[in-house]
Amino acid sequence: MKISNCVLLGLIILMSGCAQKVRIKALNPAEVGAMASKKKVAITSFKNDHVGLSAKIETQIAKYQLDKKRYFTVLSRKDLAKVMAEQKLQSSELMDETTATKIGKLVGAQALVNGEVTSSGDEGSYEEAREKCLSYYKDGSGCARYKHYKVTCRTTEASVSGSINIVNMEDGSLVYADTISKNYNGDSCKDGVTNLGLLSIRTGDKKILSKGQALQMLSNKIANEFVYKLTPHYFYFNVTILDEVEYEINESTNKSFTNALALIKAGRMDKAEKILTKVNDGLNGKSYVVAYDLGVIKEARAQFDSAKKFYAMADELTEAPIAEINSAVLRIDRLIAKRDQAKAQINR
Repeated sequence: MKISNCVLLGLIILMSGCAQKVRIKALNPAEVGAMASKKKVAITSFKNDHVGLSAKIETQIAKYQLDKKRYFTVLSRKDLAKVMAEQKLQSSELMDETTATKIGKLVGAQALVNGEVTSSGDEGSYEEAREKCLSYYKDGSGCARYKHYKVTCRTTEASVSGSINIVNMEDGSLVYADTISKNYNGDSCKDGVTNLGLLSIRTGDKKILSKGQALQMLSNKIANEFVYKLTPHYFYFNVTILDEVEYEINESTNKSFTNALALIKAGRMDKAEKILTKVNDGLNGKSYVVAYDLGVIKEARAQFDSAKKFYAMADELTEAPIAEINSAVLRIDRLIAKRDQAKAQINR
């Protein structure tokens, strides 16, 4: 395979950075697969929840959408609280199989999220001695006169931990349990220093979060991480395009191939695919580069099964291992498996 020329951007820029890449969008299944059949969810008020974690989780679950469709149906917390009050129950009692089944039927929930929160925070301050040069020796040998002074440095420490359970309201079993903890440490003086190897440069005192702001930020992070585990979601990565056919081709074919690469770069996958298909047919399907690039286009268009066929074709046409093709052959099977698992979760 020919190696394309790259322009060196200074002595420290590597040639590998010049390869054209295509962004791929793929679907990951939910980590907590059991929630696929429990899309009607109720969230109780968590114990010791001074940071509003249960409300944040409720909001995140309620607004989560996949392909512009809501994934969960969140049942009214007021209705749940009303039923529990009528039954004279605490949220901890929902771990009992009989109780959970009874409440689940009354409110129409398939799963219930409950939990307990621990949180703490502190704000403080200390003084730090500093100096500033007021004048320098004329010969440039150093500072002639210093000004010594002190500044007040503010500090914030905060931590939030949520022990969260998901109860199957149909039989009272535990679907999932997790404890997620987050911490924040802010120092207005230390955070205003940028370390560059052996050199430290003071960039000015940095604004840090207050205790209240830190606690809210940490609880938001816990809510996001928890809900992320319950839902299928898209992720993105880049795949390298091969930019030169491995053997000599005529000028017309080379021009078509070059145009296809330009269209890929511009995001015109539909037109690039048509041109590359003609190039592939004209070469009687003998170029692994063209077959591979067609596979990348199919993958970018989320047509993973078709992409797999082109990657297999490219693999058959090579004797020596090609890193991009090896990676594609292994990757596409994983993507297909994840896609199928995610779709099964969505459709349950």
